[in-house]
Amino acid sequence: MPAIAGILFLPLPLVHGCAALAAAALYVPLSLQVTLGQDYLPTRMGTASGVTLGLTVSVGGVASPLIGAAADATSLRTALLPLALLPLLAWALARRLPDPDPGAPGNGGLRGLPVDP
Repeated sequence: MPAIAGILFLPLPLVHGCAALAAAALYVPLSLQVTLGQDYLPTRMGTASGVTLGLTVSVGGVASPLIGAAADATSLRTALLPLALLPLLAWALARRLPDPDPGAPGNGGLRGLPVDP
């Protein structure tokens, strides 16, 4: 992700802009991710929302101390460098997901749209 790489390699005045871009890139698609989770579990909308948000917060809570320990042992740049590559891994994994079934029972169509018979 270019914004994370910018945080790591650009001079300080530009880091603030990169940090804002990275924050937007992380939080803007969150509602879309929850909606996609609900599309995969159409009869368990609450479960899908809870798992999506809970897993996000839990992974962050587990990873933060590990990244901090790596930064203490090496440097902040070295500890955060793998985070710049994680979007590529996430993209590769997301490409393997099958499309949600719009005609699944209880789905009412993908994202609430009517399903043609």
